[in-house]
Amino acid sequence: MSDAAILADEDPREFRSPFDLALDSAAGAAFLWLVLGHLLFAAGLCVLVLSNVANGAIWITPLLTLPLVWAGRGHRLVMKVAVLLIGFTVAHWAAAELAGQVNTVTHPMLPGLVGGGVGAGLSLLLVMITGLGRPGTPVAIFAVFGTALLAGIGALVVYLYMTTLAGNETFPGNWLQLLKIYTPWQIGFAYVLAKLLRPDGGMPED
Repeated sequence: MSDAAILADEDPREFRSPFDLALDSAAGAAFLWLVLGHLLFAAGLCVLVLSNVANGAIWITPLLTLPLVWAGRGHRLVMKVAVLLIGFTVAHWAAAELAGQVNTVTHPMLPGLVGGGVGAGLSLLLVMITGLGRPGTPVAIFAVFGTALLAGIGALVVYLYMTTLAGNETFPGNWLQLLKIYTPWQIGFAYVLAKLLRPDGGMPED
């Protein structure tokens, strides 16, 4: 597929509207690369827990999208690195900083709501304003829906993390606790992001 066809959002593969919750073939390919990225991220978390690295989850954020960027390296590589690797890491950091300012005693579900919403919102906004996302109002509406969905997932998983933390202070308990936060949220994020990305889907030309 030519660069012009990708930029014009013209893809001979199956296409589904953002309002159709099923994944088209391009989005499905991107989703699989992001799931692989989550597995790399989970392995990175394991190393961080064993190494006792504080707040290290932020700095391994690029692992989530690294397979997707590698697969789509033939098109707009610099922009993908800037947004999907660096930009998403900054969004994760900002989300963690804002979530950390919430009083978890009086508002136990608010940290996850703030963190999940801010992280998703900033990341998806970067995708849309840099042209990595599909154009059109329906896509923008779906991005807002996805942000709200991920804020809700964040609220639930962080609350679950905080209420089940006791007795899990050693490996592999700490690692599994972190996966309670990151696995549901990142799989949800992978789905939303895959729906939004332009139809190259992070895949080399078929």
